Amino acid sequence: MKQQKARRNRGVILTLNGWEKFRDAKAQAEFNENGGDSFSLEELSYRTELSLHTISRILGREEPVDKSSLQFAFAAFRLQLCKGDYTRPNPPEDLVARHANPQYDWSEAPDVSMFFGRSEELLQLRQWILEERCRLVGLIGIGGIGKSTLAVKLGLQIQSEFEVVVWRSLVNAPPVEEQITNILQFLLSALRKEMVIPESFDGKLSKLMECLQANRCLLILDNVETILAGGQAGQYRPGYEGYGQLLKRVGEVPHKSCVLLTSREKLKELIPLEGDRTGVKVKSLPLKGLNTTEGQDLFEQKGQFTGTEREWQVLIEYYGGNPLALKIVAVGTQELFNGKIAPVLEYIEQGTLIFDDIQDLLERQFQRLSAIEEEVMNWLAINREPVSLAELACDVTTSSAKRFVPSAIKSLLRRSLIEKSDEDFFLQPVVMEYTTQRLVEQVCYELVGETSVSLSLFQTHALIKATAKDYIRETQKQLIVKPLLEQLLIELGNQQKLIILLQNVLEQQRHQTAILTGYTGGNVLNLLAYLEVNLQRYDFSNLTIRQADLQRVNLAGVNFQNTTFDQSVFAATLKNIYSLALSPDGKLLATGDMDGQIHLWQMADRKNLLIFKGHEGWVWTVAFSPDGQTLASGGHDGLIKLWNIQTGDCLKTLDKHTGIVWSVSFSPDGQTLASGSQDTLICGIA
Repeated sequence: MKQQKARRNRGVILTLNGWEKFRDAKAQAEFNENGGDSFSLEELSYRTELSLHTISRILGREEPVDKSSLQFAFAAFRLQLCKGDYTRPNPPEDLVARHANPQYDWSEAPDVSMFFGRSEELLQLRQWILEERCRLVGLIGIGGIGKSTLAVKLGLQIQSEFEVVVWRSLVNAPPVEEQITNILQFLLSALRKEMVIPESFDGKLSKLMECLQANRCLLILDNVETILAGGQAGQYRPGYEGYGQLLKRVGEVPHKSCVLLTSREKLKELIPLEGDRTGVKVKSLPLKGLNTTEGQDLFEQKGQFTGTEREWQVLIEYYGGNPLALKIVAVGTQELFNGKIAPVLEYIEQGTLIFDDIQDLLERQFQRLSAIEEEVMNWLAINREPVSLAELACDVTTSSAKRFVPSAIKSLLRRSLIEKSDEDFFLQPVVMEYTTQRLVEQVCYELVGETSVSLSLFQTHALIKATAKDYIRETQKQLIVKPLLEQLLIELGNQQKLIILLQNVLEQQRHQTAILTGYTGGNVLNLLAYLEVNLQRYDFSNLTIRQADLQRVNLAGVNFQNTTFDQSVFAATLKNIYSLALSPDGKLLATGDMDGQIHLWQMADRKNLLIFKGHEGWVWTVAFSPDGQTLASGGHDGLIKLWNIQTGDCLKTLDKHTGIVWSVSFSPDGQTLASGSQDTLICGIA
């Protein structure tokens, strides 16, 4: 036992005096040699010839190191280690230690006796608060990521550097005047000052600032997101704007204290004041998830688990290293799978969320989103891979909504719901799967519920992106289309009722504008194709069809008269198709595109037989002769061309029109061709 005790107490840490000497010398070197920017851990390690781990322990002043290590660190900055610069560390803080000093109010703070990882985050926060003397620091992250526990752990580590420490939770959204009064009562009592609190809000705010300026105080505000409104991120609920005034004053006015806040959303007061350079007094730290080792340590506090190194990595990355999510999964894995990781991964591979508490966590986040933010989340789930801002804007159908995509992206980043890599944006896997499930459920409700005559998501979102990579498109079918059809079949009872429902939806959209129909036509076509419905005699005329995947669909006998195809895929990737026609025997398909080309396809194997070139610009209309041997086309150039479908040769060019040719049609005997044009003439050509 004595040996264990000696080993536990071995080593020393810097005293406050020693820390200040080292900090000041380091800051001077950073100014002289590094343009004022802080040295990285790697740079400090190289300079001191100490390991990264040892440097972290020295800077953290929590875990002991050998005295010789401190001597190396001091010597690297031309300092000599004196006896008053180091001391033995105190035993680890616990709940009893919280209440030992009446100037530290931790009564509302959560227990952090079980704490994992976050060494880099703790080091960064200590540097900002102790070295750089930041006035306002924000810990920003998605629900359950560990903001509160990190704030407590940090506060307990650095509390000896402050005269007073106050922790306050805003989880029940107390009015700002009530909260400031409560804080002032504790501060004035702890600082042994006269208990005189002004009645007005401005007076109370000024009194609080006096305390923060005259004394070194640490004020921690937890769960700040509860005083924020839904819709645009960082905006306050009505009646809570005073918190914004408080934080603005704290960030702008010089004082010797620090206010640390935790929030799921970045507050608007932080944005114009914060920065990365040394000297900026307002900072925010986006909190990421635990790494694989830290996540596994958290799991093993819940019992025994079995899994390979790869299985652990996949599981923890899937849940984004979110500590709360991992705790929920750990308990569920013990209860359902006897601690085995592999069965959980099988559900994950199927795109299934099996732990409802995680859904509750994410649903609370979704309830705070604006309509455009929710639309962006849905599109990120549909795309299933990182996409650029421009790609997201293209997905959105209306120009009015497109304008708000950039601001929605910024807001979602502040809410920590989406991730950014270079210029692209994406969702963490668990967020993606939840968003996908939510989208499927809402679309199902739209189609079978009372609101089916006023479609929303079914109109504004493509369930399949025909232009996506093959493996992405197949994943969309597996995780969006398949579960949607399964739910619809359960609700409606049989496939015939489902087909009738889709036909009714199609009929409702037929005479609306392209903007109003959105992705409806393409979604209906994709659902019918997935069901392998025989589309012969189906009427898709007078519609705009977006993102239709028709690579393996038999289109013989389908009515596409006056139908516009946009971003749809046939047997090969095509430019925008503006016209198409089936041969009388249904064996050939002709398509006209925006580049003046006409493709002739063989329906049986979807092979591209010929490409006819001759028009300048869009080919607006194509038609087969009754015997199927000649193809007529009309284009943006005002010309009509007749083609031999066997050779691809242009048989004749007709220039009767002075405007765009919109339509051509053969007489039943094939001897006459009629055409309609923008010049208002209808010509009959024998």
